[in-house]
Amino acid sequence: MSTRGAIAYATGDGFRGVYHRWDSYPSGLGATLWERAHKTEDLGIMLHDLIENHPAGFSTIIREQECYCHSLGKEEPWEVTEKNAAGSGVEYVYAFDVVSRTMSILSSYTTYEGCEVKMIGMFGMGDPDATWRAITILDLDGPEPDWEALGEA
Repeated sequence: MSTRGAIAYATGDGFRGVYHRWDSYPSGLGATLWERAHKTEDLGIMLHDLIENHPAGFSTIIREQECYCHSLGKEEPWEVTEKNAAGSGVEYVYAFDVVSRTMSILSSYTTYEGCEVKMIGMFGMGDPDATWRAITILDLDGPEPDWEALGEA
């Protein structure tokens, strides 16, 4: 499923990272990032590789790693932040804090007929006025979460 997401560093009041196109819901990209974080001793190195070494982002990292800048060789660098992500169709953000070894899973929400609802991005389009809400903040040294319970929009 083409659920768009972002892999990011948590910043003071937002996030900064790269785009991820396919299967970015929690049981897809979330579980993959969780697994990678547990296979590395240095979270900073993992994030540097995923974010700094692949500035154009990814088609996917789930089954095999396909980045837009190297594997597919067709995209310019694009920094994804809390300001531009939702308008580009990003539905989920996985924002890491290296010091506390946490991964915040954020989801975009929009207003529809007076109610706040989960924003669904489509073909690179979303709601630029959507807001970000933390679904959960995971301790990367704690137990693995129930990915399905975290939801899939």
